[in-house]
Amino acid sequence: MRKLTHTLPHQPWPKPSRNEEEYFHREEFRHRMEKARHREVSRDAEERQHLLELHRGHCPRCGAELEAIRMAQGTAQQCPSCLGVWLEHETFDRLTHPETKDDYLTGIFREVLLQYTTGGILPGPGGGDE
Repeated sequence: MRKLTHTLPHQPWPKPSRNEEEYFHREEFRHRMEKARHREVSRDAEERQHLLELHRGHCPRCGAELEAIRMAQGTAQQCPSCLGVWLEHETFDRLTHPETKDDYLTGIFREVLLQYTTGGILPGPGGGDE
């Protein structure tokens, strides 16, 4: 009669090949890198939100508290120390794209803005043509 039981060798499973070990090490490394990247992205988002809350309402140049200014075209914020003026997107659009072509101040603002952005006017003290 035949033996129905199977005898196991000393090592039931052979040691994985080197390629198999490398594969699992790479997979584990990739998994750890994805987790680290996810932690970094969430930390960056939290830090960005924290910085936005800290700097909201403060001048980007000098850090002083901004004061609201009312204009006919909308509102702006001005820094009392460096006298910088900061416009919202809608106010900027109203100033640069007037509804009527007869708005004299808007035309001047637009002309100066175009000259500044095309290099006709240099910023800062002594920045003009000499």
